Amino acid sequence: MSTVPDEPPRDPAAQQSTAQHVVAQTTVDSAARADQLARRVVEAGLAACVQISEVRSVFAWDGAVQQEPEQLLAVKTTTAAVDALRALLDAEHPYDEPELVVLPIVDGSPSYLAWVAESVDPG
Repeated sequence: MSTVPDEPPRDPAAQQSTAQHVVAQTTVDSAARADQLARRVVEAGLAACVQISEVRSVFAWDGAVQQEPEQLLAVKTTTAAVDALRALLDAEHPYDEPELVVLPIVDGSPSYLAWVAESVDPG
């Protein structure tokens, strides 16, 4: 039996509104495009790091279920940079409907999060 008192449940809405650090994700159709877009995002000061993973996506598009290999970009950034990141993706993403999902980082290594904040400069 644990002697640690139960923590009260965290309020997801409160976490979202106070998160200074986020992971934004998008997908593209090839490794070359993923590398190009990741480099562009970091060079623009909109992320400290972009991790690229190969995934298979199953999705509804044009009235049918599609399945395609894709590259998932996990963009480590700040809340302050999200609008500029969205604008960059709108201008440079190869898809008709680019994915942009922003997830709050509610906790993490203080030194890592400091590095993210220091590395991001949305201009």
